[in-house]
Formats: sequence, C-alpha cells, structure tokens
Amino acid sequence: MVNIFITGGTGFIGVPLVKKLQSLGHNLKLLIRENSNIQPFQNLNKIEYVIGDVQDIDSLYKAVENVEIVYHLAAYTGIWAKKKSIYYEINVKGTENVAKITLEKNLKLFYVSSFTALGPTPAEPVDETHENEHFFMEYEKSKFQAKKLVKELIPKGLKVGIFYPGVVYGPGDFNIFGRMLFDVMRGKILPLGVCPGKGESITCFSYVYDLTDVLVSVINREDIFGDHFILGGENIKFREYLDLIAEIGRDKKAKKLPFWVTMVYAWLLEVKAFFNKKVPYLTRPTLRAIKYHRAYSSKKAIEKLGYKITPLREGLKKTIDWYKNFHEKEKNKS
Repeated sequence: MVNIFITGGTGFIGVPLVKKLQSLGHNLKLLIRENSNIQPFQNLNKIEYVIGDVQDIDSLYKAVENVEIVYHLAAYTGIWAKKKSIYYEINVKGTENVAKITLEKNLKLFYVSSFTALGPTPAEPVDETHENEHFFMEYEKSKFQAKKLVKELIPKGLKVGIFYPGVVYGPGDFNIFGRMLFDVMRGKILPLGVCPGKGESITCFSYVYDLTDVLVSVINREDIFGDHFILGGENIKFREYLDLIAEIGRDKKAKKLPFWVTMVYAWLLEVKAFFNKKVPYLTRPTLRAIKYHRAYSSKKAIEKLGYKITPLREGLKKTIDWYKNFHEKEKNKS
C-alpha cells in the first residue's frame, strides 16, 4: 500500500488509473478544481480530494504532504484556446511546479506526457530518442517544452519515469479522436470527411487500459528513473483507421471529403468558437498536424516494462460497443 498523489485524475486516462490504483488498496490524493467531476469515484474509499491547480504551487505543497509517489497527468489538451498562453501556463509551468516539488521533497514522479512531445516522424516507427520540432499546434509545442524541462531536472536528482502515449482511445473518450469515433459510428457526414488528403499519414493508437495497466505496474520500479518510454499501439494509415471504425460500427466504409473542404469547415468552426468560446470540433492547425506521420515503436516498453498492446480492432470493438450503449442511454433520457 502506497500513498499516491495524482494530477489529472478526473481526465480520460486519469479515471481508469485512479480506479485501478484504488482497487489495489493504495491511498490516493487527487488534485481537483471546485467544478471537477468526481462522480466516477463516488463509491470508492481511500481517496482524498485536494482543491487546487498545478499553476498554484502552494496548493501542490499541501497536496504532496505524506505521499511517496506522484502521477502527473494534468494538462490542457484542447485543440483550441482563445487565450493561447493557457498551454504554457498549465502544460509547461504546471509541469515545472510538479517536477520541482517532487525533486525538493525527494518523491517519485511518473510523468505521462504525449507522443506530440517527440514530434512528427518518418513512415517507419521511431523510438524514444526521436525529436522533431516541426509543430503546428500550441499543445504540441507545450508538451515538447515540458518534456525538455523535466529531463533537465534528472541530473539534479529528480526521480522520474516519462511516458509517451500515442493517440489514446477507449471507452469514455470525447476528445477530438473520441468524438470523431463516436460520430463515425453514428454515421454523421462531416466527421467522416475529416481525412487529410488521401489519408496516407500513419498514426499510432494506444488503448487506454493498456496504459493504465503499465502505469500501475511501475510503482516499485526504481530502475526506470531517468528513462522514458513510448506507450503506443498499432501504427495505421488514417484512412484505414476511419474505415475500420465504419466497418465495426456500421458495417460500411467511411466516406471522405477533400482536404480543402475539411479546412474550410475547420475555419468556420474556429470563427464560431471565437464568439461562443467553446472548443471547436476541428481546427486548421490540427488538420495540418495530422497530415504528418506519427509512427512510434513501443519495443522498449514491451521489453523492459512488460507493456502489452491490445489489437486495434479488438480495442475499437470494445470502445464502439461502449459508445453504442452510451448513445442508447442518452436517447432514452430525451
């Protein structure tokens, strides 16, 4: 039994991670905001909630009292923000706050970063040493900066393992790829057309429960401190991914639109977002970003951590079944 502090515990990866750690008997502290949704944990014990923010270093000092391990997942993952500095403030400065406190308190840190911190790749999968600073999105830049910052603290004694998931999918995801999967499954036209060009770019997809399984397994692995691991999955062409969703969800092939049409659509969504301040479904920088290959190798994590990859078809089948059940429940409510 270990005392653990978690940032981002109410997020898409955070919720199953918290549930897994709690089921193993660990004592957990979750950093939350006053409006955070803690309903997924309402029937769970051994969970303490600390109201704060990674940008507020005082709340972090309070939160890490009497803990041994920190899981840092908190990030601003939206593909758009009216105030672009939010990416730096949360993803970079917030990560710096967490890392400096864990160093000062001599705690163990497991930092969940993102494949975007490594940058676009060639068509052949790359390993953790890859770096390409050809970024299109503020999110990508911030994750790269945060990764560099954390690595710079390792020679100073920071005990950290860094993890780079691919595009994470699974039950309960309503971020950009999750919303796209949900809409493809329902047969909506425009999301089906979100296929940059001919959809030849390769993308690496990670099943959320594969991530949480390995993240829980490393609790006592001090030999991984100072190291970093890609937690990826199958690498697949984007058009093949859309076709696979449509086949599993509706027994059809996905319809696609020309790239210029999706760019116009994304621009219109950006204009709308400027006025209603809601994160748009798509943006032009996002479309440009996913035109590039994101092919990553998880060989190191498989060999050193025992990381297991769920076949994409199997993971998508479970995910789409969840969406179907969710969709039926929502329809019954209305």
